[in-house]
Amino acid sequence: MGVSRSESTLEELFAVLPELEELELLRLALVGIAIPDPAKEWDSSSAYTTIDKRIVTLDGIEKAVDESEASLHRYVESLFGGLRPLIRAYWSGDNLLTVRHLIELGDRQEQEGLYRKARHCYDVALSLSLPLSDKSLQILALRRIARVAFALGDLYQAQAYYQRSVELAHDSGNVESEIIGRTGLGNVRTLQGQWAEAEHFYRTALALADGIGDDGALQLERAQLYNNLGNVSTRQMHLEEAEGWFEKALALWAVIPSAYDRAVCHHNRALLRDAHGRRAEAREIYLQALNTPIPPGLWSAIAIDLAESHLRDGNMSQAEEWGRAAEERAIAARSPYFLGRMYHGRGNIARAQADEGGFIFFEKSLQIAREKGYPLLEGETLVDYALLRVQTGGTDEAQAYLERAREIFRELGAMHELARADVALRGLRGDQELATAS
Repeated sequence: MGVSRSESTLEELFAVLPELEELELLRLALVGIAIPDPAKEWDSSSAYTTIDKRIVTLDGIEKAVDESEASLHRYVESLFGGLRPLIRAYWSGDNLLTVRHLIELGDRQEQEGLYRKARHCYDVALSLSLPLSDKSLQILALRRIARVAFALGDLYQAQAYYQRSVELAHDSGNVESEIIGRTGLGNVRTLQGQWAEAEHFYRTALALADGIGDDGALQLERAQLYNNLGNVSTRQMHLEEAEGWFEKALALWAVIPSAYDRAVCHHNRALLRDAHGRRAEAREIYLQALNTPIPPGLWSAIAIDLAESHLRDGNMSQAEEWGRAAEERAIAARSPYFLGRMYHGRGNIARAQADEGGFIFFEKSLQIAREKGYPLLEGETLVDYALLRVQTGGTDEAQAYLERAREIFRELGAMHELARADVALRGLRGDQELATAS
């Protein structure tokens, strides 16, 4: 007979829970309620603990089980609630309404973060929409598939579906859908680091929006395009041009009630100030974004960028403080992606201090990226992890990490990140040749 427990780490508990899809909500709930181990609060190793070492009690676990069971019941009720009108529409022979209900069903899955389930719904919707003379729902299904592929990091597939939606929207004279599709293509190019091409798509979309007139139509889409154009202008170091785009964006966000998009605008403006080298100003704008009512996942992403801004100025204590704050919000978001990005950032903070213990953060980021299928995050983490390995004398591991990162970036078409990995790999090989020659 074993010894009874008063508490358990997440790592120990997750080893007991079977990998059932129905238990995913429970796993996320447990991440949300787990706390740092009070017994190790003053232990120096606590600086390098990840969520795996946080603890939960029996009362907390049972409460999380009850809440997750209730959430799963609500999900099933919602699923079947959406299924009934779908079946009735199909039975009545109304194919247009059937497709609309399928897309709505996919939207519900997507809102729950169930992207692959959403994709199944959208695939069926697309298939049923093909014979319809009204192409609007086919265009929408194509865009939804593209959006899910984008969220899952499958950039080539996202690009292909956005392109099909744009072509169909153009041929059918659906200007609004063409604008949204071209914006999606720009977003894919941005994530691939192909900023000049992204700018082309954004500018084309904006020209279409401007062609409709400035009577209040498409204000949201126009403001988002200003955000995006400011971002890609910053990436290309067209800094004065970026300032102009953000001024236009802010003028619209002052009247459009979208706190999320306004925070994204501030976030991008802060990145612009960082690119200018005006990091004190950048940090003020990061704080503006963080003071906006936004979801904890976005808050975490902005906070980790703020932490890295402090890092570049050598403000180590502030960097660590914001890194820890980003961790708490990423946990609250119950989002594997934001957890992975946050641990990537915390690994960079440790690396800047030549702190070998930072490998724990990089390892956790890689684990999340691989388990959940975030290839771009995996590649970015591998590059920075390799730089830490170089600092600690692990050149063979560093080379393997960089070579794997290059494979990932090439597969994704992420050319900017591929170039960064190439530079790091050439530098590593050059150092090895110098060491051999000496």
